[in-house]
Amino acid sequence: MQHSEIKNRIAILIEEIELANKEYYIEENSSISDFEYDKKFTKLLELESKFPNLIVPNSPTQRVGNSPSSQFKQVLHESPMLSLSNVFSFEELEEWIKRTTKIISKDIFPLICELKIDGLAVSVKYENGSLIEASTRGNGSIGEDITNNIRTINSIPLRINSINKNKYDNFEARGEVYFPISKFISFNKERLNQGLNIYSNPRNSSSGSVRQLDPKETAKRPINIFFYSLLGSEGKEITNSHLKSLEILREIGLRTEKNFKKINNLEELKNYINYWSNSRKNLDYGTDGIVIKVDSLNLQKTLGNTGRTPRWATAFKFPPEVVETKLNKINFNVGRTGVLTPWADLQPVFIDGVKISKATLHNKDEIQRKDLRENDLVEIQRAGEVIPQILGVSKNNIRNINSKEFSFPRNCPDPCNSNLFSDPNEVSIICVNSSCPNKFERLLQYFTSKNCMDIEGLGKKICSILFKKNIIASLSEIYKLNEKKDELLSIEGFGELRINNLLLNIENSKNKPFSCLLTAFGIDGVGVEIAELITKKITNLKNFEEKTQTPEELKEILIGIDGVGPIVAGNIIKWVNQKGNIKLINCFLELKIGSEIKKIVHSTTNLENKTFVITGTFEILKRNDIEDLIKNNGGKVVNKVSKNTDYLILGNNPGSKLLDAQNNNIKIMNIDDLKILIPEIESKF
Repeated sequence: MQHSEIKNRIAILIEEIELANKEYYIEENSSISDFEYDKKFTKLLELESKFPNLIVPNSPTQRVGNSPSSQFKQVLHESPMLSLSNVFSFEELEEWIKRTTKIISKDIFPLICELKIDGLAVSVKYENGSLIEASTRGNGSIGEDITNNIRTINSIPLRINSINKNKYDNFEARGEVYFPISKFISFNKERLNQGLNIYSNPRNSSSGSVRQLDPKETAKRPINIFFYSLLGSEGKEITNSHLKSLEILREIGLRTEKNFKKINNLEELKNYINYWSNSRKNLDYGTDGIVIKVDSLNLQKTLGNTGRTPRWATAFKFPPEVVETKLNKINFNVGRTGVLTPWADLQPVFIDGVKISKATLHNKDEIQRKDLRENDLVEIQRAGEVIPQILGVSKNNIRNINSKEFSFPRNCPDPCNSNLFSDPNEVSIICVNSSCPNKFERLLQYFTSKNCMDIEGLGKKICSILFKKNIIASLSEIYKLNEKKDELLSIEGFGELRINNLLLNIENSKNKPFSCLLTAFGIDGVGVEIAELITKKITNLKNFEEKTQTPEELKEILIGIDGVGPIVAGNIIKWVNQKGNIKLINCFLELKIGSEIKKIVHSTTNLENKTFVITGTFEILKRNDIEDLIKNNGGKVVNKVSKNTDYLILGNNPGSKLLDAQNNNIKIMNIDDLKILIPEIESKF
C-alpha cells in the first residue's frame, strides 16, 4: 500500500474503534462483536508499529480505555487498570512467549491461566477491613464510583473475615462483575411475565446493573463477581506471586474463578486452552478466552507496560461459537428513516448459554450473496454482546424442489403497504411514507427530540404512549393535541398543569427555524448539519414546498449545495414524491411552522478562554440558547464541574452541579450576571 492508503486505513480503523468504544462503554449498545473489535485493534497496532510516524494522539492505542459516564462521581485509580493484548492462534501465542522471553532473557514460565470472564471490570477497596470504595475501570486511570451498587452484591463481604483482618486490612481487589447465565434466563422470564422488555445478553446486563443510578435497581438483579487481582495500599503488591495473590483472595473471603491453573510449559498451555475452548459451553457464565499471566510479580515489574497493555500478560481469544439451525422465515423491521432491515426467524438454539431465535440479515445484498432461503439449514454465530448473525448456508443443508430464491417485497409491510424505493446503486430499500405506522413511533420520538423540534414533555416514553394509544397517528397531530385533552387526562401522571405546559411547549416549537423542521422530517441522510446547509439556500417551508412542484429543479439545487451530494438529494426527492409527505408539508404551512428565523450571532471574544457549566431550568431562555450565546462570544460549555470551570450559570431547581461548584469555589452566576459579561447583547434579552 502507498503511504496515503496506509494513512487512510489507519484513520478508518481509529474511527471504527472509537465508534465501537462509544457504543459499548457509553451507550451500552454495541454494533460489532468483541472478535471483530479485537481484530480491528490488532490491525491498527500492526500498522502503527510498522509506521510509527503515522501514530496520532487520538488513536485508541495511545490511551488505556474510555471516558467514564458524567452521571457518576469520578474515582482516580492509584494503579492503572490496564487492558490486555490479544492473540488469536497458537502461532501468535508462541510469538508472544518468544517476544516476552527475549525482553528479560529468561524463561517466563510458570504462567497462570484464568478464564476470561465476560462482564464489567471493577475495583473494590478495603480500609481497616471494611469496604470503603468501588469503581468501574472507566478509562483505566479514572473510573466511576459505584460503591453503593457493589455493596448490593451478596457475595462481596462488607467486612473481611475477622481472623484475617489484621493481616490484610488495607487492600484493593479487582474483579469482573458478571450475570450468571441460568439466573439471566430466569430474570428475563420474570420480566416477560410482568410485561417488561427482556435484556439481550448477560454481559450488557451485568454492566447496566452495576451502572444503575439507583442501588435498589442493582439489588434486584442477581449479578455476581469473580476477583482476579490483589494490590496493597497505594497500588503496591502484597505478595511476589500472582498465584499466591489468588489464594489470598480466597483466604480472605473474596470469590475467585476456581479453574485457574499454574502452567509450566507450552504443551500444558495448549492443552488448557483446548480443554476450555471445548468445555466453556458447560459453564454458567460467559467466557471469551483465556487470560495468561507471568506468575512472578518481580518479572512483571521488569517487563512493565507498553502504555496501554502489560507486557507480562495477554489474552487468548476463543473464536465465536458456530452452530447450525433452521431459518424459518425472513422478516423485516422498518427503521425511523424508512429503511427496511431484514432479520431471520430461527428455530431456537443455544449459543454460549443464551437462547437464540433471531438473527440480523443486514440488507438484500447480504441475502443474495449468501443465497439464503427460507427453510435452509444455516450456520450462525454470536460473539460477545452482539445480535447473532448468519454466516451462511450449512454444508449439511438439503434443499427440496420447492426451494426458491428470496425476493424482496415491493410494498412496505402491513398496515402501511406504501410502494418501496430501491436505488440500484444502493443496498437499502426504503419506505418514504412519513405516516408509515411501522416506523412512526421512532419517527415521532425523533421529531420531538432536542436536535429537531425540541418539544419538552414529549420524550421517548410519552411519545410511545401517545402512539400506542392512537392519540398521535401523524406528525401534524402533535399540533392538534389541544383538541384531545380528555384523552391526555386519561394517561397516568397527566394533570391539567402538565397538559397545559406540554401544549405551551408544542405551541412554542412552531417558532423553531426551518432547519429544525427539515431535520425532524427524518429524511435519510438529512441530519442537523445537512439541514442547515440546505436552509441557507431554501430558507423556509413555503419556499421548499414551491420547489417540490418541480422535483428535477429541486434536485439540481440540492446537488449544487456544497456538502449535500446526489445521494442525499435523491433521498429528499423520493420523500417529496410521496403524497402523504406533501400533505404533511401543507398541514405545517397552515400551522405556520417552518418559517425563516435568522439567529442573531454575536461574534465577540468577551468570554474567550472561559469555561461554563449550566444547571437548572430557565424561564426566558432555553439551555440551547444559553449554550449558543456563550459559544458565539468565545466561551466553552461543558457538562461537568471541575477545577478548570470558571462559572456555573444557575437556574431554577439546580442539580448536584451546584454543590460541586460550591465545593470547588467556582463563581456562580445567573442570566443577569451573564448579561454584564456581554453588555453588547443586553438589549436582545
